[in-house]
Amino acid sequence: MKEKEIKLKRGQLYWYILEVIGLTIISGGNPLRPIIPIAIKEIIDSLKKIKNLNIEESKVKNSLEKLEEKEIIDLEEKDGKLLVRIKDRNNLTILKYSTKALLDYKRKIKHWNKKWFLVFFDVPEIQRNKRNYLRRFLLQIGFYKYQQSIYIFPYECEKEIKLIKKIVEGAKYIKYIVAEKIEDESMIKKYFKL
Repeated sequence: MKEKEIKLKRGQLYWYILEVIGLTIISGGNPLRPIIPIAIKEIIDSLKKIKNLNIEESKVKNSLEKLEEKEIIDLEEKDGKLLVRIKDRNNLTILKYSTKALLDYKRKIKHWNKKWFLVFFDVPEIQRNKRNYLRRFLLQIGFYKYQQSIYIFPYECEKEIKLIKKIVEGAKYIKYIVAEKIEDESMIKKYFKL
C-alpha cells in the first residue's frame, strides 16, 4: 500500500524543524539519540517519530539552509554527513520553539498525575500589547485558557515557565501554581484528551 503524502503549509516544515532542534536543546540531546550537533538524518527521524512526517532529505535541507541564513544554526559537513549546530542556545526563536516542542512532547508521552499546572499574570494596562502577546503565546504553546489571565496545562511545566519568563516581555508578571482540584475540570480534561 502506498504511503499517503502529507501536504504541509508554506513554512510549516521550517517551524517543525525548529521544534525538533528546540527539543534537542532542552532535553540535552536528540529525542532519539543524545547527540549535538545533530545529523540531518536524525532530524528526519525525529520528524517521523514526533510529527509522523515522512519528509524528503532535500526539503529538510532547504529549510535548514533558510535557518542558517537567519543565523539560527550553522551547517557543517563532516565525514560525509551534514551536521546542524545551534549558533546560540539562547536565541529567542530557538527558546520559543524549545518550549513548544517540550510541552508537545510531554502531552504525547506522559501520564496525567491528576494535578493541574496553572500560570496566571497581571500585566499592567499600560503594557497591554505585552499582555496580549503573552496570552497568544500561551495558547500557541498548548495551554488552555481558563480565564483571561489564567492558563492551565496538565503536566508539570515549571522549567518551561522559567523559559517563558526569559523570552516573553511581560512574562515577569507570571506566577505558577499547582492545583489538585479545579472547577470545570471535565471540560478541561476533554480539551486535553485526558
